[in-house]
Amino acid sequence: MKIKSIILLALIFIAINVSTYYLTQVNQSKIIDIALKENLNTLDTHYKVLLESQKNLATAVYKSTIQVMSKVIPIMAEAKDSSKERQAELRDELHKLLALKYKIFRETGVLQCHFVFSNNVSFYRAHKPSKFGDDLTGVRLDFEYVNTTQKPIRGFTQGRTTHGFRNAFPLFDKNNEHIGVMEVSFSSESFQKYLNDISKIHSHFLVNKKIFETNAWSGEDLILHYTQSSENENYMLNVGKAHKKEICVDDNSIKLQAIKKEINTKMLQDKAFSTYTQYDGDIEIISFLPIHDLNNKVVAWIVSYTKSNLIKSTLSNTLVVRVVGFLLSLLIIYYMVKQIYDKQNLENKTDEQNVLLSLFDEGDSVLFKWNNDINWSVNYVSNNVEKLLGYTESDFLDKKIEYAQCIHSDDLQRVIEEVKLGNTNTSVAFEHKPYRIITKQNEIKWIKDVCIVIKNANNDVTHYVGQVSDITQMKDKQDTTENKAYIDGLTGVNNRNKFDEIFEEELKSTKRYNSPLSIAIIDIDKFKNFNDTFGHLIGDEVLITMAQTVKKSVRESDVFARWGGEEFTVLFKNTSASTAEEVSQKLKDKIQENEHPTAGKITASFGVTEYKEGDTLESIFNRCDDALYLAKENGRNRVEVL
Repeated sequence: MKIKSIILLALIFIAINVSTYYLTQVNQSKIIDIALKENLNTLDTHYKVLLESQKNLATAVYKSTIQVMSKVIPIMAEAKDSSKERQAELRDELHKLLALKYKIFRETGVLQCHFVFSNNVSFYRAHKPSKFGDDLTGVRLDFEYVNTTQKPIRGFTQGRTTHGFRNAFPLFDKNNEHIGVMEVSFSSESFQKYLNDISKIHSHFLVNKKIFETNAWSGEDLILHYTQSSENENYMLNVGKAHKKEICVDDNSIKLQAIKKEINTKMLQDKAFSTYTQYDGDIEIISFLPIHDLNNKVVAWIVSYTKSNLIKSTLSNTLVVRVVGFLLSLLIIYYMVKQIYDKQNLENKTDEQNVLLSLFDEGDSVLFKWNNDINWSVNYVSNNVEKLLGYTESDFLDKKIEYAQCIHSDDLQRVIEEVKLGNTNTSVAFEHKPYRIITKQNEIKWIKDVCIVIKNANNDVTHYVGQVSDITQMKDKQDTTENKAYIDGLTGVNNRNKFDEIFEEELKSTKRYNSPLSIAIIDIDKFKNFNDTFGHLIGDEVLITMAQTVKKSVRESDVFARWGGEEFTVLFKNTSASTAEEVSQKLKDKIQENEHPTAGKITASFGVTEYKEGDTLESIFNRCDDALYLAKENGRNRVEVL
């Protein structure tokens, strides 16, 4: 075998495997990226929901304390300028007022209720009444801010003994003079409990060591307990019943060993991110959500751990595809070598390529070699092209027909754009999304087209070598599968699954935008008589006749479906009950115009109702069913509205 032939085969082998690796890597990266972003977005959404919920709860606690318990403000106002003895008396009085109330607050997730004078000196801590009189200037920026601006503030801050999501509200006496601050705070433990128990997101909370005083870690006043985190040496983990050191530190240290450097690097960027790790046969997504303090500095992180079967299966599938691709490339090279040995008299590279391409003549896939011109004129095509397109090999080579003319007009522009993109890619191969071609017999077929880009010494694209396969049957099966899921097999109209899916979305839209929404239930009158008298085949014909009549008569925006048995439903989008009644009257008349050759006249009764505030899927259908019952009771072949 000539050196040129060996080099060519090696390049083809490398090109196939490099292309396989690149395409699988791109697909794998896209799927993993989607999974990581979705996991991070889920964590972020639940975090924001909880923040808003706790903001509202803190405001409610503040208002209920200040407005309902009218003695709180006078106590604070008097204590502000009183002697220590009098302050002690007033503090005891305030404690008696708030002790029970604070106990109730704790059950809703509140960690601390704290009252501070306008000079930042602590007056009363509901969570620790014995500790007071300490100056929090330089310790609590939120108190300093409120006492300076006399405006409320919310955010994550660190105190002497614990961090928390704090809400600080200004206090004013009866003369509207500023007298101090009331704090309502929540611990990170409450966030973890919500995410774990309610949202089912396993998470824990990391706090930067720098925001704590050195002696706070071992102090007796420490409310929350911490240990060194496994994620980053500069952060501590809040441990508790739901977050044991054995799991959240010891096990995670082993689990994160391979990605520890990546985590440390990304945490330095102070932006939310997700990554994943493989451990003990499983894939876990780890999402990091930064928490900012009042100075907008990242001082803590919420970290969630979620097992991902999607990424696990993607990595497995990628490996399988690469192994299969490697074995197939070996098989292709084997056949190419065999052909080269059989044709020793070949003198140039082009002839060698044509011989290799001829391997596909007997297969189902068609091989094309296109020139890089405006219509992709054909330089070579396997002789089995007639089976796919109806045109012969000579039709293309003699330019009686151009390949671009065979592509469906609705798909041509997309195919052109994909070719342009393929020219700019560093990969030697690219794959089109499935597109339609029109055969010589005007038959439409779906095809799969995989191309290799061929360039000259100047790196200019000269040709494309493509494998074109007929996937029409596969597309038909896919469409059939979708139809089985959403189309009623007897009548050919939407089934209940499709109706429920659309109705749920429309119900959300109606509640969001306060737009009207109506439905109708249609029941064929005395349908049982058709079955009992003429048999089920005639009964089926009656169902089909009625369904097709309504399907042709409903408005374009309406959704018509078979609900079950002889009952059908119509969803009237953005339609009031009065308009739905008018449309239903017309549909009833259209049905009445039909007369089955055997069963005779067909009529139907309609129950109509409109969405009312507070309605659920069940309540609106129950009311509509009551309207249908009324139509039956009042003589059938009529429309009733409730």
